Amino acid sequence: MEVFMRNISFNVTQKDLTNELSTILHGPRYSPYSSTPLNFHVNLYKDKKGHHQHSGCGTLTLPSQQIGQQFLDEYANATNFSFMIGGRRVHFAMSRHMARPEIVQSIARRPYIDPAALEEKNRIERVFQEEKVSIRALQFGWECRDSIFSIEWEHSPQSCHLSFNDERRELRIKIPRQSDTTLAIVIRFSNLKTKSVHTSYSGDPVILLTLETPPAFESEPLADDKPRIRLSSLPLLEHARLSPYVSLALRFVCKSSRDLQTFLQLCKEAKIHHINDTEYLSEQRGLFAPHVAKKLERWLQSSNWCIAFQIESLLRGLSVDMTEMLSLMPYIAALTTSKGKRHAAAVLAHFGQEALKLWYDSEEPETILECFLRAQRDLEAHPPSFSLRSIDPSLFEAYHVEVTPTTMRLSGPHLERSNRIIRRYHPDHHESFLRVSFVDEGRLHYRFDRDVDGRDFVKTRAGPILLQGLHIAGRKFDFLAYSQSALKEHAVWQVVVKVFVKPFRDPDHGYVDARSIIQSIGSFDNLSFDKTLMFCPARYGARISQAFTATDVSVTIQPEEVLHIEDLNVETATGKYCFTDGAGTISRELAMEVSKKLRSIRRRGRDRRGYSRALQIRFQGSKGMLSVDHTLGGRAICLRPSMIKFEDTSREIEIAQAFDKPGSYFLNRPLIMLLENLGVKYEVFKYFQDQAVHEAEQSARSLERAARLLETYGLGASFRLTSVMLSLAKLNVADELDNNFYRQMMGSAIHHVLRLLKNHARIPIPDAWTLVGVADVHKFLQEGEIFACVKPIGGPTMYLEGPVIISRSPTIHPGDVQVVHAIGEPPKNSCFAQEPLFNTVVFSVLGSRPMPSCLGGGDLDGDVYNLIPLNSVPHFGGLKTHKPAVYAPAQKKLLDRRSTMKDVAEFVVDYINSDVVGIIAINWLIIADQSEKGIFDEKCMSLSNLHSDAVDYPKSGNPVAVDKIPKPLFSEKPDWNAPETVDLDSARYYQSQRAIGRLFRDITLPANLNPGRRPRRQQSNRRMMDEISNALDTNLLLTDDDGELVQVVQDRINEYIDTSQQFPAETVEQVKGLFHTYISGLTSICTTYSLSYHRPLTEEEAVVGTIVQKTSQPRLRTDMIAKLREHTDILVRSVREELAGGNDENPEEYLQRAWLAWKLSIVERSSFGGESFGWVSLGAVFDAIKEIEDIRLEEMRSRFY
Repeated sequence: MEVFMRNISFNVTQKDLTNELSTILHGPRYSPYSSTPLNFHVNLYKDKKGHHQHSGCGTLTLPSQQIGQQFLDEYANATNFSFMIGGRRVHFAMSRHMARPEIVQSIARRPYIDPAALEEKNRIERVFQEEKVSIRALQFGWECRDSIFSIEWEHSPQSCHLSFNDERRELRIKIPRQSDTTLAIVIRFSNLKTKSVHTSYSGDPVILLTLETPPAFESEPLADDKPRIRLSSLPLLEHARLSPYVSLALRFVCKSSRDLQTFLQLCKEAKIHHINDTEYLSEQRGLFAPHVAKKLERWLQSSNWCIAFQIESLLRGLSVDMTEMLSLMPYIAALTTSKGKRHAAAVLAHFGQEALKLWYDSEEPETILECFLRAQRDLEAHPPSFSLRSIDPSLFEAYHVEVTPTTMRLSGPHLERSNRIIRRYHPDHHESFLRVSFVDEGRLHYRFDRDVDGRDFVKTRAGPILLQGLHIAGRKFDFLAYSQSALKEHAVWQVVVKVFVKPFRDPDHGYVDARSIIQSIGSFDNLSFDKTLMFCPARYGARISQAFTATDVSVTIQPEEVLHIEDLNVETATGKYCFTDGAGTISRELAMEVSKKLRSIRRRGRDRRGYSRALQIRFQGSKGMLSVDHTLGGRAICLRPSMIKFEDTSREIEIAQAFDKPGSYFLNRPLIMLLENLGVKYEVFKYFQDQAVHEAEQSARSLERAARLLETYGLGASFRLTSVMLSLAKLNVADELDNNFYRQMMGSAIHHVLRLLKNHARIPIPDAWTLVGVADVHKFLQEGEIFACVKPIGGPTMYLEGPVIISRSPTIHPGDVQVVHAIGEPPKNSCFAQEPLFNTVVFSVLGSRPMPSCLGGGDLDGDVYNLIPLNSVPHFGGLKTHKPAVYAPAQKKLLDRRSTMKDVAEFVVDYINSDVVGIIAINWLIIADQSEKGIFDEKCMSLSNLHSDAVDYPKSGNPVAVDKIPKPLFSEKPDWNAPETVDLDSARYYQSQRAIGRLFRDITLPANLNPGRRPRRQQSNRRMMDEISNALDTNLLLTDDDGELVQVVQDRINEYIDTSQQFPAETVEQVKGLFHTYISGLTSICTTYSLSYHRPLTEEEAVVGTIVQKTSQPRLRTDMIAKLREHTDILVRSVREELAGGNDENPEEYLQRAWLAWKLSIVERSSFGGESFGWVSLGAVFDAIKEIEDIRLEEMRSRFY
């Protein structure tokens, strides 16, 4: 609707009038009309006489007749409201003209943008388009330890300039070529590490940039209708060979000093700060010269693989340059001869960690040789006190390679859970396996860019490696397989074959290569239950991947103990459904045996009570869940056809996961969007978020509150922080923990929680649960009923009863949330009274359709379900359910011949290019935010269907075409979608009025939480290990300065052992060796699982299990946090097991070692790892005391009875 305006002051501008009108139209009276700030258009008529900037009249266009009528009712009549601006009251009336359709459509579909912000945005864009920095020479180089910039590659183009792009937040250096293309070096603003603008000693105007990760290289066609091409390097002389090593330090020699001023001005406009004028001297040192590279290549080819891998890792990790590495060659050779290849490789791995620290030293640094010799002395003085692999035989040492657009990053070996294939071969052959990930620079996942032909780049970068093999240090690795989880991370397995190294021969399996391994997995051809399997590369690869699932081996069973039973199916008008899809059963006796076997992996068989009622397994060619069936006698498992994927004859039951405790319930953004559109009020979400924020902020006030917070969010679990804090709280020593490490640790934890709440709306719901789904094999439950018995560890048994909101992540369709009826405590003598199936949700197998299939197409092969019991949590009672989606089975992409591993490799390349699940999910959420119809918008409904196809793609081989994915309604994004690495800009982002937007703005993250970060070349508080050893030769005596905490804990320990006794020297040495092994392991973990290659995690982050650093891809940080927690858990568990000793040792000896370990941590608290080792040791102290008390209690009971 168009409203006519008159009597506007001539001094009032269009921007002034728009701003003043926005205070009305964005107020509470108009908020019901739009989920986003109401958009409108103001036009002021020109003054035809030219005396004023406008004629005093104009029009206001509003998006609907209803809004316009309300505005006129309020402001056209002076008795209601008046609108004053510039000293005049503006008069409004119905316009005699119809509103222009294009204006109405524009304001209806686009959010309101503040005129000042838009004007500023346009001004900056004009500046960036007009101003360029002319460059005379491009130089890629290496920052030497003596602060010299070594020019390793140089190019002097005839015409070259640097420009800024504010929308993409990047620098772009363009190099025109004589052909029809232009080369470009692209540097994101967030990738800039240091910036120096200065005039060199020779008078050259210089811009020197150091980067966090290498820049992107592109080729730009002159034709505007063609996409840009991404490159691994510039197609200029020698750049391909050198770019993997010299792309983090770039030096641009400008044409004039004016260019430096232009660059500084553009940086100011782009809000790029901290630019210095420090002069860096430059030389051409030839650190990576061709003859140097050739000599290094010959050395690598002649070295043992484990040594060559570490050398390549040092070079690719940019810890040393090639000449430094070659200078160490005789020392490494001598070490290998005297100590063996394994020891030499361990020294190199430790040296890599220490060499990285040299970049942070501001004192007189060591030379690289001195650093290497110190690393050698460290390991010789304190060799690993135990093998982590021997602590847990399910672990193996995995070698990792990350293939980025410009280089490779090598790391490892890292301990990981093994799989069926790895366990088949002797540990000496595990180094022949390589885990390869394809990632963008900075470990980010490849992202789609509408202006870049990403598909072509992935094919040219990943394709040759997958199809022709990966060459590292003179060895060739061939593509072997992938696991389903690794595929989503764009990671695959590769195995070494005979090219430059001798193929390994296993005593049981003979010659082993990729082909023989695939053949050994099982039979995939001519299967009666899946005749087309071998004709579908994606499906073939998915079946092979079962063998690469991380599992624990449990028990071996006999063929007669395996029973085959039928699925429970139903066929309706909407399709055929399976009520037992992926759900088998196991006898109680065998389930207990499996749990006992899993516990026996630990040296000391503590906590032998209880067993898991639900197990996710891999057995022969089958996969799925086994739930306990109390009617099965002896040792037995029952498999259904829906579980069997291929044929195999192995007899070991592999455990992927044992469900022995319930999961907590957390909301998330998609689920909140769904629930809000289904009738749940914003105030409900706000209530639970406020509760979570309050608990986080109060957690620092006491150990009990801190322990509750950590337990709720799974923080500090690797270090058993919750248990240790509660034990300390019983000793009333909370005040004694008010030290810097504890404050930083809890600060990191609180920041982690608030970040989850703000950026993901991950809101905990007390008394709601996440449980694995199983089938009611006894047909006790009626349609629409469930049974759920929750039994937390150490907590009471609870039966869910009454209406329960149930869902399964991800939720994307209105019908993905349903309400079921929980039957509560089961009747006596019923199947659930006989076996309550703790910590599972049991679904009915009766009715026209299985409930799991209604919840985002779920099944029972290990899917977990989210349950809100409305009797306990009535806040969500306003929910109105929607009919569940019906998805047609995914069509498989079939070949006209049987698949080969080459076909599987080509599928992996296609998958990296066509993995659009994330794009679909975020577009759905944005459109639901933008549209007045919310989740019921036609585009959202279309996206829910496409999401199902995209999820099935890894098994069907049929991708979702990107051009079929509906785009957001307008380019401006909701504020909650802004990357955490950028400042909110009202010209790009609007304030979302949906619940997730309001929740997002309700939380402010703590500012500048970055504990322990050190810029390059700052001092490292490193101490020599031999100095530490000398400090401990006094039998670890403590002083009065160690505080009351020490005395309180010592008094507690004295109730069980004499702490003043002289402990055996070998026990002291054992604990010292254990400490050094722990420090080495923790250092490696903090280096490997940081988001930055050059900034290790802090000790506090490792203990809490979080990463503070911001990232534009939170999913990457989530993946890295998961790996961080997995590896710290392995490390801490191993230390605790070593302190505990074997089953034949008494708990008093355990307590002695734990006490010594804690005393050692106090001596070394200022060293990296000292504080966290103290928490590990305290946990061991309390664990040993509990063992002693349990034994004494048992003895008292036996005497009494």
